[in-house]
Amino acid sequence: MDTSRLTRQVDAYVRWRKDILQQLMRYRGWLVANRLQSAEMDERLQKAFEMLKEDRIILAFVGEFSRGKTELINALFFAHFGTRVLPSGGGRTTMCPTELYYDDKNEKSYIRLLPIETRLGSSGLANFRKIPDNWVYVPIDQDNPELMKKAFSEVASVKKVNREDAAAMGFQVNILEPVEDDQDKVYIPAWRHAMISFRHPLLEQGLTIIDTPGLNALGCEPELTFSLLPEAHAILLLLSASTGVSGTDLEIWNRHIRDLNLQENTGVYAVLNKVDSIWDELEADGYNRQIIREIQSQCARLLSIAPDEIITVSAKEGLLSQIDGDKDRLEKSNLPALENLLSNDVIRRKEIMVKNRVVKDILAMLHGSRKMIMRRKESLLEQQHILQGDVQNHTSQLSALADQTKAEQAFYHKKLILLKSSQKGVVREGASMLSYVEKPKLDLYRQSAGQALAASWTVVGMNNAMDSFFDSIREDMVMFSDNKNNVQKMIAEVYANYESEQGLAPIDYPRFDCKKYIIRLDDLRNKSGSFRRNLKKMLTEQKSTSKRFFTTIATEVSNIYLLMRNDGLAWLNDVLLPIFQNVQQQKRLLDEQVIKLKSISSDGDDAKSKITQINAMLDDINKQLSQADDILNMLRKPAPIDVVKITQNKPPVLKSFDSKARY
Repeated sequence: MDTSRLTRQVDAYVRWRKDILQQLMRYRGWLVANRLQSAEMDERLQKAFEMLKEDRIILAFVGEFSRGKTELINALFFAHFGTRVLPSGGGRTTMCPTELYYDDKNEKSYIRLLPIETRLGSSGLANFRKIPDNWVYVPIDQDNPELMKKAFSEVASVKKVNREDAAAMGFQVNILEPVEDDQDKVYIPAWRHAMISFRHPLLEQGLTIIDTPGLNALGCEPELTFSLLPEAHAILLLLSASTGVSGTDLEIWNRHIRDLNLQENTGVYAVLNKVDSIWDELEADGYNRQIIREIQSQCARLLSIAPDEIITVSAKEGLLSQIDGDKDRLEKSNLPALENLLSNDVIRRKEIMVKNRVVKDILAMLHGSRKMIMRRKESLLEQQHILQGDVQNHTSQLSALADQTKAEQAFYHKKLILLKSSQKGVVREGASMLSYVEKPKLDLYRQSAGQALAASWTVVGMNNAMDSFFDSIREDMVMFSDNKNNVQKMIAEVYANYESEQGLAPIDYPRFDCKKYIIRLDDLRNKSGSFRRNLKKMLTEQKSTSKRFFTTIATEVSNIYLLMRNDGLAWLNDVLLPIFQNVQQQKRLLDEQVIKLKSISSDGDDAKSKITQINAMLDDINKQLSQADDILNMLRKPAPIDVVKITQNKPPVLKSFDSKARY
């Protein structure tokens, strides 16, 4: 492929995201120019900036060994190097979970490797990420493909250890490969985790790729299941056409992937790879296509999904066809169909996320700001109308307008005082709400559960400790939610009173949804069930794994718990901002208007000169409104993503794959 469709779509999305950033900067400057800025609005804009700058797209490739995960990554992202960049021959090539990304703080490409021996302790990956000294650093020379391949091959390194040591590190020894000349030893990965920073157009744009080595890693590294995979925007389960859905494939699907499809921000895809391995050149095309359709149907039935939800590809043919520049062979591999699927779904999903989390809030702010400028315009037009009328009435009419403006000024001043009083009431109720979810309580729960687990030597005792931990956390979150409802009622009354006084349509103000945090906690509890069912084995063989499991679970629970508190606190600080923004800007507008009316009334210039001044101000206001409208239109623009029709269940249509394919 020249420039892949996925690359073009990501480029288009990134340009759109940069355009939004540019419009936010324009809006900030526009607020300053029109004297409408405030500390609260600036803080909201800063949050939006940070969310856009930290935005990433995460793709995770999951499946048992020999399913072609790494080969598919090579085909999708690294074919332009003219070789297999990541090791992807026969057998187990990805021996440890691997993250590919771009480190914009380090110009040089590198691999960071975490030794497998760190599994003997109870610390999770999150802790080790903060300690660079625990990692082995390997530089990458991207100008030399062979040296680059050699560096990447380190990810596939293995070592020989006793079966007891392998069990102590959390491995399921029965599925490890034994050492040929020493049956008491087995091969294990040399590394626990690999992080690869690499200069690549997509990675530099914020794409992160996660490559997993199979069920053993998913079972031994709870953080993969509870943290890394749920954060992914697309998860591809790789199956092999020659084996269909094996028992371990089904276990990975049921235990680690299936429920992630329920997440709003995550797409899950089943990919039937290696279709070239079952294509019989001695049979007719129709026969071969029928065989592939039958395998699709069998896989779909076992996974409980529709057959057309499984896309068929040959990653090997997709890679080799790109290296050779063979477009027909590339189409035959069906790789473009997978690219289209990722392009259409993942990028569109990201666009919706940005609109809901950033653009929607900024549009509401901008609409409010624009209304203030319109009020300035209306005031100037009223003054202009007076000055264009009978000269003898100028003084009395301007005086009446000044009195009216002062009355409105006093009203909004009083309204601001009342609002601040209402805000204090919200803060008081909010403090009661926040008291149910506090870090000291969380620390106490973790400490208590940790002590109970350490003292327990039975599965029942450990499960009771975990249940008590989850129950305490959930009870706090439910009480938080109940108190939030009281705060919500108070806030609704404040808005209803303001809308009634102003004769306004209902104002859209932020609501806080506690349910999603409780659902995340319940999901985490359910996911932990498969690990907890293996506690007996952990107790007898893998004590360190049980400790690491609890550390990971406790960390993820803590993240949800504290996120609920922090988001609730941010909501309390922001929930009255739409009214405050309106009242403060109205008051500021009226303050300016009083000064201008006083100036016009006392100015010695004739009416014509005053009208000229007002016309100049109106011209400037019209320009400001035009700028605001332009920013609004730019923010409303959808991402320039070209959606194409996907024929993802279409098997290869040409007669045969090239029997001379290079390996």
